[in-house]
Amino acid sequence: MRRAALVVISAALLAACNPSGQTASEAGGGGGLFPDLTSSAYRAEATITAEDGQTAPIVMIRDGNKLRMEMSTPQGDMVIITNPDSGEDYAITSAGGQRIAMRLSQTGAPVTDPSAEWQGEMATNATRTGNCSAAGENGAEWTRTEEGEPARTACVTNDGIILRATEAGRTVWETTSVQRGAQSADLFTLPSGVEVLDLGNMGSAMQGMIERAQGGQ
Repeated sequence: MRRAALVVISAALLAACNPSGQTASEAGGGGGLFPDLTSSAYRAEATITAEDGQTAPIVMIRDGNKLRMEMSTPQGDMVIITNPDSGEDYAITSAGGQRIAMRLSQTGAPVTDPSAEWQGEMATNATRTGNCSAAGENGAEWTRTEEGEPARTACVTNDGIILRATEAGRTVWETTSVQRGAQSADLFTLPSGVEVLDLGNMGSAMQGMIERAQGGQ
């Protein structure tokens, strides 16, 4: 999850509170294998913490390999949509009084699927170091240490939901609520009326948006 989750906190609960009925030893990573982070369908609310200590709420909605992230930035609210099935991969925000979408491949911003990064890093190099719990869920704690890199841990449920993540002992991600279940396909597509901004022609596109906004006054 590295920097992706950062650009872009609730107390730990007893293992007996796990709604799935698993014991602490059964929850998360059952057979010693790091869970698949892209197989479940759920909506999770979380808090991310930047290196300077600033916190921000984030909503992660996943249905298999489709992902939606909703967050607040200094420039305003932003929605990230990643849908490998349709090829849609956008950052949606507001400009000139209109909602616009930019292809993530054009923004240059390090906003990617944090689960994908954790899947690669933790699945190959992490060791299960214990049990953990947060947001009413049980999980297994995985620790990754590599020379020259800060130690990273992830608390993950057996069905692949990240409950907590730390870097060099500092919490960078903490899930506060989880709602499992199939998610509407509309969440992973561009809303109607949202204009896709071609950054290769940003100047004229922005001018056109401003003129349309002024004409509506």
